[in-house]
Amino acid sequence: MSCRDCTRKGGCVYTTFWLVRFLPVVLVSLATGWGIYAYTYELCILSIDNWPQRIIYLFIFYALLILFYTSYLRTVYTKAWKPPQKYCIEGASKATYESVKDDERQLQLFLSDIARERDLTLLVRGFDHGIRFCDKCCCIKPDRSHHCSMCEQCVLKFDHHCPWVNNCVNFGNYKYFILFLAYGFIFCIWIAATTLPSFIDFWRHEYDMNKKQYDSIDSVIQRNLKHLHTVLSNGRFPLVFLLFLSCMFSLSLSFLFFYHLYLTAKNRTTVESFRAPMIDGKYAKDAFNHGIRANYREIFGSHPLYWFLPVPSSLGDGVEFKKWTMDAALTTHGNRNGPLRYSLLQQRDESEMQHLYSEDEDEEDLNVRIV
Repeated sequence: MSCRDCTRKGGCVYTTFWLVRFLPVVLVSLATGWGIYAYTYELCILSIDNWPQRIIYLFIFYALLILFYTSYLRTVYTKAWKPPQKYCIEGASKATYESVKDDERQLQLFLSDIARERDLTLLVRGFDHGIRFCDKCCCIKPDRSHHCSMCEQCVLKFDHHCPWVNNCVNFGNYKYFILFLAYGFIFCIWIAATTLPSFIDFWRHEYDMNKKQYDSIDSVIQRNLKHLHTVLSNGRFPLVFLLFLSCMFSLSLSFLFFYHLYLTAKNRTTVESFRAPMIDGKYAKDAFNHGIRANYREIFGSHPLYWFLPVPSSLGDGVEFKKWTMDAALTTHGNRNGPLRYSLLQQRDESEMQHLYSEDEDEEDLNVRIV
């Protein structure tokens, strides 16, 4: 077997790389499993004597655990959505593509004919104002889609490739991703909030038991370090470590969660927040922003019953997106300032984005990772 075969799908190098990519998912699962043991046994069974309190703690813990881990698994195992077949160049069309691909002008004329024949809706253009095309997948890119080098395919409404879920965050699993962040954040806050009182009580009890020994130490820092060593040596390491992990993960998840709430409110992807799409020859950062309620409804659906459950309820097909135009602003229900807001956003987009890109800059697909 040659070195080239090893790097292809099914080869030893490719398989090893694929397994390594799953390590973050394994780490999250192991941390969750250990947290179940520590919270159930070390906290609720060993540290809490009150049965009603113990039942309430465990009921809320496992309810949040189910919602969190189900959302996580759906984010991990929902396959990235590919462009529909009508966007792909195949058969006789592919032969024509091969003959014109080296001539940019002829290529754009060919792509325009294909888009017209197949009635493709293409609002977003490349930064050279041409139709966006992926030569790796041999397909015309639908609006807001990008090629992911990790998944080796074009992805609908590509947000970023997240190593912690070993998957692309995209149109197909974006709702699950937000719910995973939300329930993970609440889950960690609940663990920290319920573990802290028991930890403080145990800390005070151990300190009172060894007060005479600590009083002989002059330094406050050394006294607390000595006490911490005593607490850990008395079998309370799982409780201390559980408190530390829950605080650390709640902090890191909070940044991602609130950032993606902001992106959802603006109807942007992570890619679009760094590099605005080109529409009608202009950089349109808020081209798909229909207002906070409409933007959230696009992700979570129209039925409130499904908003907080990891079940499919997002609106649309991930291919066609309505652009927020002046006509849409005029017909916005209950928003008298729609036209003014539209004009202000359009002026802001032009002033903010124009200096970032040069006229002759070629478009490069972004593979944005949140680590």
